[in-house]
Amino acid sequence: MHLLSSPIRLLCRMLPFAGLCMATAMAADTDRRDFVRAFENSVIVPIVEDTPGSALVVVLDGRVALQKAYGVRQQHRSAPVTNKTLFRIASISKTFASAAAAILIEEEPISWQTPLVSQLQDLHFKRADYGNRITLHHLMSQSSGLMPHAYTNLIEDNMPYQRIIKRLHKVDFVCAPGECYGYQNVVFSLVGDVIQELTDMNYPSYVTKKIFEPLQMNRASFGLDAFIEDDDHAEPHLRDRNDWVPVRTTHHYYRVPPAAGMNASIDDMKEWLLAQLGQKPRVLPPAALDAKHRGAVKTTVRQAHYGYRRRLGDVYYGLGWRVFDYDGHENFAHHGGYVRGMRSEMMVNRDLQIGLVFLTNSEPARVNDLIFDFLDLYRLHQQTQRVADTHPANPGITALPSTD
Repeated sequence: MHLLSSPIRLLCRMLPFAGLCMATAMAADTDRRDFVRAFENSVIVPIVEDTPGSALVVVLDGRVALQKAYGVRQQHRSAPVTNKTLFRIASISKTFASAAAAILIEEEPISWQTPLVSQLQDLHFKRADYGNRITLHHLMSQSSGLMPHAYTNLIEDNMPYQRIIKRLHKVDFVCAPGECYGYQNVVFSLVGDVIQELTDMNYPSYVTKKIFEPLQMNRASFGLDAFIEDDDHAEPHLRDRNDWVPVRTTHHYYRVPPAAGMNASIDDMKEWLLAQLGQKPRVLPPAALDAKHRGAVKTTVRQAHYGYRRRLGDVYYGLGWRVFDYDGHENFAHHGGYVRGMRSEMMVNRDLQIGLVFLTNSEPARVNDLIFDFLDLYRLHQQTQRVADTHPANPGITALPSTD
């Protein structure tokens, strides 16, 4: 028996020509299943066959169309990846930081344009005229004007975050705040200091209270201990010749929780994905999502780590998100994540009500193309639907189109 979602069944009962409505809705569900089958077979399966373990969630038309776990938590062991298995999401953590900042602005006497130095009295920069102008908006949009990746090397050298912050007065500016893009981890994480100054809550506690709990992200956490002490976590892996080898979980980027310190399961990320699509307005209202998903500073394709795609338009950094136009559609919000032995990808588009999250405990090269392979297949899916409206015998999509 074909089961439609409750809202669709209710709407069909209220409308005239209910039979036609139900048939149309059933056809839409069939189209979604065709797309999901093609995407999984042509894009996901080649990736997951070359990884120890992975997890995926796909949303189409605002509804979860596919959620699935693949493989094992550790190579050559039997414990499977499940929907509740914890992964490190690395820089996708930044999407939570900008959401926390948006919530802070709604609840505390601060705005996106409030200078940081007005809240953090011990914060000093090499050029006071520029430093005094850096705002929360500049932090979240990676447009502070400071040299890119300022002191990321010190994170990897195990220097404590508070010691690194005290060295910011030595960092050169490459432009005035707001005038150029420069990716940061340390400087980006100053949002946590602002939150603690205004709320007397440390950053992980604030995000847990304001985001994890109301969204029922029950497995999400921060920090190394929360990860490795959990019985259901995925071990990181590196390639060694023709095999994946488990490696030690590094702690470096856990030192900057807003930038890269989160752990989450695919169940958790499903809730986050739906929230980004506007389905959790009590936590993230439309105005907050508008601010986060709007391009704030333009970047190059190379700076965004995107390969050449003919349909790729303008590329920006928004607030905690990369933002790009594709095939005539605007405001795709995307972020990837990487720490040693782990990769993650997330993409949403509120206008189209589509999105996906992919997590893996390895570093497969194919993940680099995942987002755009999804979008190219989605474009073909939409074209097929339009053809099917005129030619009902059209068999639907079965494979990924060529990309140029």
